[in-house]
Amino acid sequence: MIFFLPSYVLIIIAFSISFIITFYGIPSVIKIARIKNLYDVPGYRASHHELTPRLGGTMIFAGVILASVLFTGTENPFEIKYIISGLLILFFIGLKDDIVSLQPYKKAIGQLTASVIIVVLGGIRITLNCGELAAPDSGCFFSLFLSIAVFMTLINSMNFIDGIDGLAAGVGIIASVFFGIYFILNEQLSIATICFALTGSLMAFFWYNAFSKNYKIFLGDTGSMVIGFLLAVFMIQFIEFNGSANARYPVVVAPSLALAILIVPVFDLFRIVLVRIFHGKSPFYGDRNHIHHVVLKLAGSHLKATSAILAMNLLFVLLVLLFDFLGNGILISFLLLISIVLSGLITFLHGRDKENLQQDRK
Repeated sequence: MIFFLPSYVLIIIAFSISFIITFYGIPSVIKIARIKNLYDVPGYRASHHELTPRLGGTMIFAGVILASVLFTGTENPFEIKYIISGLLILFFIGLKDDIVSLQPYKKAIGQLTASVIIVVLGGIRITLNCGELAAPDSGCFFSLFLSIAVFMTLINSMNFIDGIDGLAAGVGIIASVFFGIYFILNEQLSIATICFALTGSLMAFFWYNAFSKNYKIFLGDTGSMVIGFLLAVFMIQFIEFNGSANARYPVVVAPSLALAILIVPVFDLFRIVLVRIFHGKSPFYGDRNHIHHVVLKLAGSHLKATSAILAMNLLFVLLVLLFDFLGNGILISFLLLISIVLSGLITFLHGRDKENLQQDRK
């Protein structure tokens, strides 16, 4: 920590350092991936048709870790320690999966371990006003269960939406910028620093993933799990801080707003899992029924599909901000209802296009 500089300057430096590390590190990662033949091979579920390196998450991890270690403050040092511990576990599990492929249950064990560490030891959890863990009651156990479930959901949901160019990074940028600005306004500068360190790395990655032709690269499980883990940290801290007396600018509907910010990965995860179970398939069964796959077919290009989904994401956030007087119960129900309606509409339009195409071929 460079103590003689103002905290806001340190946040800008952290953003810049993480951006530079990721932007200039990715070409080297791509070179190594090409030498070692570490590609994402297109399959029937893939939305791309070329061999593409899938280790982009390594540089996102490097940028975030270095910036966080150098520029976070001394407030809540134990939280930072356990955040880094969880990230390290997910990094090595994701890296191994990207290189040699892991069975789903082994990844789940690693994800659960990282989640338990950050919730139980790091204390980053949805407390539900149950007090300290020294004397837990049923409410506290539910608090732990709910918090771990939030981490597991976001870790896996970010992996699920990483199916078209720029989508996972775009969602991560929107979320980390929003949470980062909020934490700055409320003088929670250490967590704000991590938010903008992630933003810097994601912006650098976004360029290669969405726009570069010669240096295209994917997140891989390394990147998607690291992003999901950090977004879960931001989300829980955002909700918890709004429930404390220290919030200078409290958000009355913090849970609803947090859900709106992360509605794309969360809704897609629950939707696709329910659809697979309904059809008698494993939740881990791969297919092309994700919302982004359907939108991609309608939009015709990755950039258009990603832009449309991110625009809908921002619309959800705007709706919650405009109708915050309705309260969390109504807003959360409203968000889920709109998501279901939009999902049904998109699926209907896609099905109609398929029918029209089949008729044209007859």
